[in-house]
Amino acid sequence: FAQMKQKGQINKLENIAVRKVEITEAWQEQGTDYVTVLFTANLLDYTVDDKTGQVVAGDRRAPVKFEEFWTFCRLSGHPQWALAAINQK
Repeated sequence: FAQMKQKGQINKLENIAVRKVEITEAWQEQGTDYVTVLFTANLLDYTVDDKTGQVVAGDRRAPVKFEEFWTFCRLSGHPQWALAAINQK
């Protein structure tokens, strides 16, 4: 993001639409619970020039589909989960 800021560019993420949420695995390891969730979604992802508003990368009209695995963890028996990893499919 620092490079984009130096270039006077802003990345825009808009119209985020989650299409599917699926638990793909869950396990326990050494007193820690883990769960991995697959998020399938689409959004508008593009970069604009900060001064002119002109699109310099991506497309402000064509949605991009993405799938990501988010893994959460917590100490076994505790109610609060924390995000441990995000991986692209």
